[in-house]
Amino acid sequence: MKIIMRISAITIILLSISFSVFAQNCKVYGIIKSNNPITNVNIYIPELNVSTISDKNGKYEITNLPNNTLTLLFSHVGYSQIEKEIKLKSNENYELNIFMKEIIIELNEAEVISSKNEQNIRDISFPIELVSKSKLNYSNQATISDILKNESGVSLVKDSPWGTAINIRGLSKQNIVYLIDGNRIETSTNIAAGLSLINLNDIQSIEVVKGGLSSLYGTGATGGVVNIISKEIDFNNRNRVYSQINSTYNSVNNSSINSVNVNYASHNLTAKINGTIRRADNTDTPNGELSNSSYNDESFNLSMKYSPFTNVITKVEYQKFSAFDVGIPGGSPFPSTASAKYKYAKREMISGAILFSDISKYLIKSNIKYYHHKIDRSVEIKPNAIVTSAPQAIHITNGLTLQTDWDLWNDNYLVVGIDYWQREYDGIRTITNSAQKVERFDKPIPDSKFQSIGIFAQDEFTLMKDKLKLFLSGRYDIINISNAETNNPLYTLKDGIEIPTAKIENASFVEQKEKNKSISGGFGAIYKLTKDYDLTFNTGYNFRSPSLEERYQFIDLGGIVYFGNPNLKPEEGVFFDAGFRIWKDKLNFRFNTFINSFSNLVQDVSVIPDSIYEKQNIGEARLYGFDLSFDYNFYKNYLTYLKLAYVRGEDILENSNLPEIPPFNGVLGLKIPIDNVMNIDLSSTFAFDQNNIANGESTTKGYIYFDVSLLSNDYVVNFMNLKVIAGVQNIFNKEYREHLSTYRGIKMYEPGRNLFVKLIVGFE
Repeated sequence: MKIIMRISAITIILLSISFSVFAQNCKVYGIIKSNNPITNVNIYIPELNVSTISDKNGKYEITNLPNNTLTLLFSHVGYSQIEKEIKLKSNENYELNIFMKEIIIELNEAEVISSKNEQNIRDISFPIELVSKSKLNYSNQATISDILKNESGVSLVKDSPWGTAINIRGLSKQNIVYLIDGNRIETSTNIAAGLSLINLNDIQSIEVVKGGLSSLYGTGATGGVVNIISKEIDFNNRNRVYSQINSTYNSVNNSSINSVNVNYASHNLTAKINGTIRRADNTDTPNGELSNSSYNDESFNLSMKYSPFTNVITKVEYQKFSAFDVGIPGGSPFPSTASAKYKYAKREMISGAILFSDISKYLIKSNIKYYHHKIDRSVEIKPNAIVTSAPQAIHITNGLTLQTDWDLWNDNYLVVGIDYWQREYDGIRTITNSAQKVERFDKPIPDSKFQSIGIFAQDEFTLMKDKLKLFLSGRYDIINISNAETNNPLYTLKDGIEIPTAKIENASFVEQKEKNKSISGGFGAIYKLTKDYDLTFNTGYNFRSPSLEERYQFIDLGGIVYFGNPNLKPEEGVFFDAGFRIWKDKLNFRFNTFINSFSNLVQDVSVIPDSIYEKQNIGEARLYGFDLSFDYNFYKNYLTYLKLAYVRGEDILENSNLPEIPPFNGVLGLKIPIDNVMNIDLSSTFAFDQNNIANGESTTKGYIYFDVSLLSNDYVVNFMNLKVIAGVQNIFNKEYREHLSTYRGIKMYEPGRNLFVKLIVGFE
């Protein structure tokens, strides 16, 4: 009996100690303010994976906390992040009031993930441009490319107001890897629309890496990487439902953009739904209406995140984007007088991921992710009154990635992973001559597959008492390409009866398989001259296996004819970049100079001028130049900014110019605060003449145009949060042309004066 009583007593004592140690009865609360209370500040406790936000009065409260030492992180766009460590005692109500300092230059605080490891932008050696959440919220633009076009080293490629892409330091299309949440976007690129199938109202940020990054992302990343990051909802200490309505109007094309977001967050579950509808008429230019440039599209995004345990998070995401009756103004590859449009263009993505953290002393985290991407497009082209061409294709990409992050010892961070993706193409083109009652059926590209599997690793470590940080990366890829036998035309019908048709040699292919293997690597370094000044250096060997379009395409839409080339050799390149950076609270300066040397660069080469182009390897090519970004908070909250970029492209063996090279260009602006009411943003965008052109291109004159935007402060009314953005783009209705928007052979003038207004209303 005594033994039992003693055991019971010990048990009670141990339970008491246990309850006292792990008791969840503490509370932290307070007010967060700057000059005024700040709403929607994110408060995060990493030890517990718990977060909440401040209310409209700046108040916050986190309950049921253990008596322990905890770290609280306070963050909000436009304010310096604050970290506080507190030690809670049993049943304690801990008051912690926070004063957050407003920052004008956000980049110094920015976190990026394109290095395969989320870290501050100051700790990354390679040149990167970041479009933040606030800039996206304030934008009235229609496409991602329009938002990125004023970033240093990034230029706009445009075939219509809806169909756009970008050029990074003179490289575009297949030389850039496009990602959304780390998932590849693979589709045809002859008509620029790779970035047009994404919902702008569900994007958290956009990262643009300038320069070759094949050692991390594999084939295609010889020119850069664009990583689009969807909005993500953080877990919350309390159940929270909040929503937002965005509505935008642009006068230049009478367009409307209406979007609704609904979000839910609890301590271990989040959910997000977004729906957006856009409508636009033809675009006005200073010399008249740009006919056949209207568009309509709709999108629906859904994502959920669940944490069954403190160190495990599961994610599921679904995105659907549908465009219809999208005008494509004339120009190669079809006649300038043609009537062309996307009857429909659809993108659907499903992805799932599991993330593990704090696995062991050395293995910090790991994640496994799968995604399925489907792009379905149908084009209708009428070169004249009696002929109709109708290409239709489905592009399917499946991918799987496993990544592990290791902390081997102090200041040594290793990322190791493997990724696999496969793209499949299935398409057909019908050409109908109503007068002759003839139908011809072609394969624009044979039914084909592109498979890639790669192993990658990146190691980061510091030397010289943290003054020197080094980056070493490497990758090994195996790429398999296969195609079905294809004879073009497939067949021809006259009055419904098949008739013999001569085979087109350059557009017909035997069944074949090809394998490419590559080893790519990179080296980067940051040397800190002082706390706020540093030097950077990056170099890498890059590899790109030609795409399905480059190998096999047959484009004949009544204008210029484009042929692929199944005998193309893989591109190989060596990239060098050196930079100088200043990171101060009131001054941010980044300057980079680069040279990119290629062998076997793939380009469209004129076989018959203004008639036939074929993909060919250029033996030796070189791109070099510089880009610069400058932000200076010179007085109170007044900010001036400048972005410049120059690139030169040369075919060394032929002593000629490379095509699709943007001119020297830049942006100069000034942001002016008006009391606590609004901010004014005045900017000028300019470009010099571009006379260094390739065969088949046209010169472009320089230009300068001016924009002004008014951004109101947040207005809180009961349960609503209201913000208004308005302005005028191209104030003086300047007539100008983007050089890369004229490559398709028509004089496409850019939009004229545009009056816009955007209303953002949040509810909770």
